[in-house]
Amino acid sequence: MVPSESGAKSIVRDHLSRIMQALQGSAAVSYILDSRYRLIYCNPAWDSFARSNGAPQLTSEAVAGSDLFDVIPDVLKAVYSAAFREVLSTGLVWEQSYECSSPTLFRMFRMRIHLLKPQNGFLVTNALVFERSHPKVAESDPNTYVDGDGIITICAHCRCSRRVDSPAQWDFVPEYLRLRRGPAMNVSHGLCPVCRIYFYPLH
Repeated sequence: MVPSESGAKSIVRDHLSRIMQALQGSAAVSYILDSRYRLIYCNPAWDSFARSNGAPQLTSEAVAGSDLFDVIPDVLKAVYSAAFREVLSTGLVWEQSYECSSPTLFRMFRMRIHLLKPQNGFLVTNALVFERSHPKVAESDPNTYVDGDGIITICAHCRCSRRVDSPAQWDFVPEYLRLRRGPAMNVSHGLCPVCRIYFYPLH
C-alpha cells in the first residue's frame, strides 16, 4: 500500500527526527542542511565547539537558516559545491580530511556528507581524528605577514599564513587565528602550495 502524501511527509519527519535524536549524543560536530544548503539543525557538539573556540555567537540558534556557502572561503566554494553535487547525483557518501586548528591545538577532522532522501537534504558530520599541542609556532610580525594593502593571507585548509618576503613559505601563526582581531587586520584566504597539491589536486 502506497502511503498518502500526508503519510509520506510524516514518515520523512519521523526519519529526520530520529537522526536528530541520534546526533544529540554524538561527539562529531554535525549539522543538517536543506536542499538549498541552509542550516536547519546543529547538534550540541556544534555548540560546544563554537563556545570552546571563542565564538558563542555561532551557536545553533544564531546560525539557523543561514546559507552554508556564505561562510565557506571563496577559494573552497568550488570544491564543496562539487562535493554536494556528487552526493546528490550518486547518493554516495563524500569524505574529506581537513585541518581545523586553534591557536593552541593542532586538530584534524574527517568530514562526511550524506544525502537525506527524499527531501534531498544533507547530513554533514565532522569527527575529530587527531589532536595535539602545536610543537612549533611563529610569532606574529606585520613586516613578515602583512602585505602593502594591510592584508594577511591565510591558507583555508591548514590555516598557515603566507610570508610577504617569501610567498612560497607559509608559517603557522596562532595570533592570526584568534577571532578578536584588531581593526587594522584584514584576512584573505588562499591555499598554500602543499594543501593545494595534496588535498585539492583537481581544483
